[in-house]
Amino acid sequence: MTILIKDIRIIDADQDFLGGVFIEDGKISRVFAGKFSMMHSFPPGQGADTIIDGKNKILMPGLFDPHVHFRDPGFTYKEDFETGSQAAISAGVTTVFDMPNTNPPVFSRENLEQKRQIVASKAHCNYGLFFGAGPNNLEEIKAAENVPGTKLYLNTTTGNLKMDDEKAWREIFKLGRKVVLHAEGDTFFRAVEIWQEENFPCELHLAHASLKSEIDLIRELKRNPKSSSFAKASSFVETTEDKSDDRHKKISVEVCPHHLFMTHKEREKYGAICCMKPELATQKDVDAMWAGVEDGTIDFFATDHAPHTLAEKKESDQPGKSPIYGIPGVETFLPLLFTEFVKRGYDLSKLAAMTSKIPRKIYHVQDLKGEIRAGFDADLVIIDPNFRGKISADNFFSKSKWTPFAGREILMKVEKTFINGKVVFDNGQIVGQEGREIFFVSLS
Repeated sequence: MTILIKDIRIIDADQDFLGGVFIEDGKISRVFAGKFSMMHSFPPGQGADTIIDGKNKILMPGLFDPHVHFRDPGFTYKEDFETGSQAAISAGVTTVFDMPNTNPPVFSRENLEQKRQIVASKAHCNYGLFFGAGPNNLEEIKAAENVPGTKLYLNTTTGNLKMDDEKAWREIFKLGRKVVLHAEGDTFFRAVEIWQEENFPCELHLAHASLKSEIDLIRELKRNPKSSSFAKASSFVETTEDKSDDRHKKISVEVCPHHLFMTHKEREKYGAICCMKPELATQKDVDAMWAGVEDGTIDFFATDHAPHTLAEKKESDQPGKSPIYGIPGVETFLPLLFTEFVKRGYDLSKLAAMTSKIPRKIYHVQDLKGEIRAGFDADLVIIDPNFRGKISADNFFSKSKWTPFAGREILMKVEKTFINGKVVFDNGQIVGQEGREIFFVSLS
């Protein structure tokens, strides 16, 4: 089947122009500039089965959301992989990486395979499944295959996964795999110190950055890896060889929309629906996040989509109750960011890079996704940039029909989402299911 999308503004990390694309057998087969004409015609005897007029629309790569909690298995009354992935494709997200703090947590290969079996029949978008660092599961981490990384929880989160043993941190770092940290403030600083002391053995990624101090630290390391504030271990300076030239590339960071658009004042005003981990910070921290977006310190965006029922969130505000962290975020991901980029006058190619090409590269995704080029998978989203409206949870596909962003103005909507060349979302309706597990290049 051949699809032609014509006369559309094409935006990815490296290009922004009026043109069109041909899609064949799930791949982008041709990309051309200018309005469709005979010069872009089909080979003799061939034509497009479907022609989509893209006038006044934008075509971007389908988004990666490298940090979601779709709650399967164990907490499916909050969300499951079917509703979570439907929510994703309704917002132009075509690939997600799901976190391991489920029930049971993904601490073993057996639990990973069980989760794979559950997810395979439910997924409406492409996916990868994180492995969790738990007590005494080092051998399981070593043997886990085709995962985006190992999630190491150094601060409190949903589920009892917090790891306090610094010796265990060192052993996990030494494995040389990608390690994604839930670490906040001082805990993150300490993790970086240990990472340096062990001579940068793994790629280190900070999830959901929320503090100016975290961004300042990462910026300095990326710009000046030999700086005295980072080269605290003498062995680091003396024993680092040729690989030292790229050690600054081995650290990365993401930021979530809630840490870009809200502060502790929203938490104080609205209560539990704005309770999350890390907690909302100050306006100074929010400004630092945007500065990190502007100068490239922050590598990409992620949602930390963490749905709960509204009833349990509200109940958690009662005296004597424990906080319940997290908000749904995948359906507001692109609308919030696209709108803010337009308002700030930012280059939309930067948005495409930070939601597609960069996360694909940082996570070493083997599949050709995230760019609009011949030979790449046709994971694409058509956006109507002329839409004017407000965020409402009424039509969410997520089981969580609430959001702290309700009523916020948006300057776009998703019209169509393609996965592997098939339309899976079309003008408000789920029309297909093309989700499959993606593949990662092994780092060890």
